[in-house]
This record gives sequence, structure tokens and C-alpha cells, in this order.
Amino acid sequence: MRTERNWGAGWLGSGVAALLAASLPLAASPINVTNQTTASLNTDDALFFTLATYGFAVDAAAFGLSPYPAVVSFGFVSSSPGPGGLFDAMLETPSGSVIAAFPGPLEFVPAQYQGAYYSGPVGELEASFTLSPALSQQLFSGATAVLVLQNLGPTASVGLSSYTIPQDLTVSLSEGGLTTGSPVVEATLDDPPPPGGVPEPGSGWLLAGGAALCWAAAAAMKRVRRRKRQKPNAA
Repeated sequence: MRTERNWGAGWLGSGVAALLAASLPLAASPINVTNQTTASLNTDDALFFTLATYGFAVDAAAFGLSPYPAVVSFGFVSSSPGPGGLFDAMLETPSGSVIAAFPGPLEFVPAQYQGAYYSGPVGELEASFTLSPALSQQLFSGATAVLVLQNLGPTASVGLSSYTIPQDLTVSLSEGGLTTGSPVVEATLDDPPPPGGVPEPGSGWLLAGGAALCWAAAAAMKRVRRRKRQKPNAA
């Protein structure tokens, strides 16, 4: 008894799989911009700021207040006049399981900035919201929270050249007359992949090559089956 192996079809099948896998959009890794002074955001790109929030609970305990803030406010400055276009702002847990959206969308507005290394006009995104006790507890039960700024408009360059990206953001947490700042410990830029099912630009030739290989594999299989039918049965 002899076993026939269709090596050609196997190689073609592997080639098809490789080409189709190569044509799928890949998620880009987050870029750490903690030490950068500017960042370029394409449409739908987002800046993720990791905030150290545990200090609020320590200060609140000293005054007999709830460890969970009722009001969250932020301001993010960029070189004047700031980029055009709109932004969304959200506050979320590090895992992203709980998200609260700031009223918006937001846009940069003219403002004045005074600091150790720069004083003068800037563009500023700012917003605040009031949290229910239950939502605040969900967001601030851990030691950190994440503030997200997502670009809804065209490509935008943000940042104040005299400061790093984290230094451009100020966040305040408030409850019962107590207000404390929440320092930024890390900033990352996330470049999301294209929507599902949409191939990356330039991948059309890959899909075409995959289709050609599929056709060739099918033709090879037909020839093999035809040869098998033409052979006489073994005695």
C-alpha cells in the first residue's frame, strides 16, 4: 500500500496562510513619551497619563473626609494657540474596566501660563466632573488612575517645549473643601490599529498573492485527484 503526499499543495497552503497573516493589521505598541517635550497624535491616537492618586486618601484621612474624591479637574497645556480639532477626555482604572468620560468633546482655548521655565500664552484643554460616591470608589480604590486624552481631529502636535509631556498636565482631586494635586508618573502614546477587517495600506498585493496561491493549490489538488481516479485498483 502506498501513501501519496501532496507536498506542493501543502507548501501552497502554508504560503497562503503566511500571506494572509501578513495582511492583517497589527496593533502598535504604546510609545512611552514620559521624557518627551512634544508628541504627535494622529486621528484616534490617545495619550494615557498614569496618575498617583493615593496621596489624596492620605490627606483626606487627616481631615476625617472620604478617601474618594467627589470632583476631578484637569488642565493640559500646549504651545499657543494649541492644535485645532476636538479631543475626548476620560478617567479610567489601570485595567480599563471602569471608565468615566469628561463632558466634551473638548478643544484647546487660549490661556496664560506662568512657570519656572516659561511664562506666556498657551493653548489649554480643561474640564472637570463630579463623581458619585460609588463611581469614585471604583475609580480610586487603587493607588493609581489613568487620564486619557484622545484626538478626534486631524494630526495634532501637543506639548510645551520647555516641559515634558507629564509636566503639561495638572490634575486636581477635591472633596469636602480639600483639594490636592495628583502627580503624573508616566505618559504613553497609544496608536490604535485600523478598524477590524480593514487591511493596512499597501497590503492589497498580499491579498492578491494569497488569492493566486489559493487558486494554484485548488488546481494542484484537482490534478492529484484526477491521477488517483485513473489508476487501476490494486489486486
